[in-house]
Amino acid sequence: MPRGSPQCYALTMKTALPLTSALLLAACQTATLEPLPPPPPGMQPVPMTRALYSCADGQTIEMRFFPEQGVGVLIRHGQNHELQQQPAASGFHYTNGPIGVRGQGDALTLEIGRMAPIACQVRVRG
Repeated sequence: MPRGSPQCYALTMKTALPLTSALLLAACQTATLEPLPPPPPGMQPVPMTRALYSCADGQTIEMRFFPEQGVGVLIRHGQNHELQQQPAASGFHYTNGPIGVRGQGDALTLEIGRMAPIACQVRVRG
């Protein structure tokens, strides 16, 4: 079958359409938070809330909030960043200096160094 022929085009479209459909369906699946491992024997679990966020730049981040310790852990690109809770007029604010998060309700703004702030929306709460 010569390249560029109508038969070649039809075969390509028959192959590409199901593949494209499968990729689109996979992208639409509901995100879930993976269960955390239990604490080591003899240790009590620490109260924590978790949220998975989708950001305007395409990345997905997770925040773990430890209110009793005044700490939040940002998980971004597989790395944990411990952030200290800061006073906020409303909502929440956590920072470690170069990295910070601010938010209220389902919205979160990720601040990294001198980069423009990145808007994120909650996908899953756990």
